[in-house]
Amino acid sequence: MPLAAVITIIGAALTVLVLAAYLISIVLVLWRVNARLRSVVVGLQVVNERTEPIGSIVGGINSDLSRVDDALRGVLGRR
Repeated sequence: MPLAAVITIIGAALTVLVLAAYLISIVLVLWRVNARLRSVVVGLQVVNERTEPIGSIVGGINSDLSRVDDALRGVLGRR
């Protein structure tokens, strides 16, 4: 086998190895990003679950405040 063919095969093998290493490093980075995004999604779901009942609580507070307003207006109207 001529020397040029050997050098070409070695060069092609090195190119394949470098590309494989590069692609493996990209896969590892994407894997870490995916794991972090999963934890962010879980955190957002927890926030969503914990803030859901606020609407009913605010409605209850609003009705209580309207009763207080009515009572105060009654007190002021008696004077």
